[in-house]
Amino acid sequence: MDQQTPPRTPVLESSTPDDEIKKHQDALPVNGLGIIGHILAPSSLELSTSIKAVVNSEAAVMASAGQLLFPKAVLYGRTINRVIKLLQSANGLDKIIRTIQYTSRLVAHIMLLKNLHTPTTSTAAAGIRRQFGLTRRLLRCFNNIGQMNVTINLIREGRQRISNDFLGYILELIEGLGYTGFGIADSLGYLPEAGIMGIPYKGIVDKLAFHFWLYALAASILGGLVKVIGLRQRLEKYRTIFPTVSQAAIESTSHQIEPAKENEKEKSQALQLMQDLPPTPPDSPIPATQVSVNDAALSVVKSLEEQRFIIGLNIVGNAADIIFPLAALKVNGFSALNDGIMGFAGCISSAVGMRKAWKATA
Repeated sequence: MDQQTPPRTPVLESSTPDDEIKKHQDALPVNGLGIIGHILAPSSLELSTSIKAVVNSEAAVMASAGQLLFPKAVLYGRTINRVIKLLQSANGLDKIIRTIQYTSRLVAHIMLLKNLHTPTTSTAAAGIRRQFGLTRRLLRCFNNIGQMNVTINLIREGRQRISNDFLGYILELIEGLGYTGFGIADSLGYLPEAGIMGIPYKGIVDKLAFHFWLYALAASILGGLVKVIGLRQRLEKYRTIFPTVSQAAIESTSHQIEPAKENEKEKSQALQLMQDLPPTPPDSPIPATQVSVNDAALSVVKSLEEQRFIIGLNIVGNAADIIFPLAALKVNGFSALNDGIMGFAGCISSAVGMRKAWKATA
């Protein structure tokens, strides 16, 4: 029985036999391509590599073009998002309203001194002062809940905090209790001012609110001064241990600094803290990070300086705010302050609060 011939690839009638087809296929001048059957396929990785290189170069060009053409759009988008976050937060909205309130008070006093006041501007200034003040009191009614929670947590941590930092804890506790009492009394005083309902002893409640506010501000200022003194001492200690940090000339390579005998123990503790970095896995292609001791010390110093700057700003803002309860309680020397001084102090404290609220949106 004759063996069946295996089926051949069908060709057109005008085509030559298989041997001729192979001969013509071998003679085709195809660069980088080989013919498998009747389908063109890459014969090496040269084509795929070149395609990847072209795609990567095009992507890099498009990315760089986007960075060159749309940097302002990206910056504006981020700024708008931060403004939206600021307006959506109760604290941020309170600081915006407070800035407008005290700015209008200062501008109204300046206009009065320059004889530029008219009945219309006087009415507008009085309306802003009253209505914006009531709006801020309403916003504070909800903010006080968070302050109560902070004060409760401070009381719970009393034993541990007293053993570590007695003076700092007592001042922080007085500040928390003062703001909590101020929030409760201020919320009760808002009800008759807004025309919702009357309360008995309204004058006593308002006076009590200003007392609580005064105690909270005084404790905050004293606590801030204590923290600034502590941070200054730590900065001097770091600059004594690492002399190059004070000159901001930190070498890129790590080297040993000969410590003084009295600072030998502190130096060893600082080195132990700053050199205790997680090791790089042995199979990682990324080389182990080499951090200079001076670079780590400079990072710590910058952090401490930033903390001192922020606490200093808070002290300035609280010192500007403290004249308001002193004037309301008619303390000698503060009861006769005019709207210009009160408005200027309010603008300073409002600027500090706005900066803090804006930083919180980052």
